[in-house]
Amino acid sequence: MNLEYHELCLMLPDMNGEAFSALVEDIRQHGQRREIVLYEGRILDGRHRYRACIECGVKPRTVEFDGKDPVAFVVSENVARRHLSESQRGMVAAKLANLEVGRPGKSANLHLFGVKLEQAADLLAVSRRMVAKASDVKKNGSPSLVQQVEAGKISMNEAEKIASLGPKSQDRIAKIEDKRARKNELAKALNISQGRKNPSPRTDFIEPKEQCGWVSTFMARFESLVLVLTEAGVEPETLSSRLVDEVNWSDRRFNVRFGSAHPWFHALGNLPDRTSEGRRSA
Repeated sequence: MNLEYHELCLMLPDMNGEAFSALVEDIRQHGQRREIVLYEGRILDGRHRYRACIECGVKPRTVEFDGKDPVAFVVSENVARRHLSESQRGMVAAKLANLEVGRPGKSANLHLFGVKLEQAADLLAVSRRMVAKASDVKKNGSPSLVQQVEAGKISMNEAEKIASLGPKSQDRIAKIEDKRARKNELAKALNISQGRKNPSPRTDFIEPKEQCGWVSTFMARFESLVLVLTEAGVEPETLSSRLVDEVNWSDRRFNVRFGSAHPWFHALGNLPDRTSEGRRSA
């Protein structure tokens, strides 16, 4: 028996090596417990059971799909059973939303393949934004990066940042298994790609007339500082706490450096003094 896989079946990520080995051993010892479901002469559900049966030398048992909605069937049969993460479900939804409408002569239910993004998101219980991110990762990400996301090893938020890099950088970072080490390498790569390999402090003053440039310059420098501190192992919560508790925002140097005409710095100067000295004087 030589069966092909249906497009809907291939939406789901491959079973990892350990889980597949366990399935093979279970079928070897106890036989095939669940039938392989066929639709249009191809495997709709159970491709791993089919592969395991072939590997064990067991004749696969099959049954024809008799429902009305093969898309919903595949999702309900696999998402909960395989404990897919939100990022993995997002990738499945992106595949479903971009699945080509049924091929002439192959599908008797062509309308079932014209799934919109909103429908795919609802079906996989993820946000529209998650599906949009997954579509971007599928479009811009290298095959190894996409594979890691589908396997549940890299989150969608992290993958979105990695996908903004070049293919070689993507492959290199995607192969790093340690999450902390991968995060550090990603921060370095983003610094370089954004021209901030060696950021230097600004020595000139920003005059009040530079209203628009001040915001972008400040945010670029601040982002660079955050990335450097992140690479050094400083947690975001620690950084934000210190910014609030230990910085004296009423210091005259802020006004001198950025221009006293900026209302934002007047607001900062009115913040309560939460430094140790301020607390003692209070």
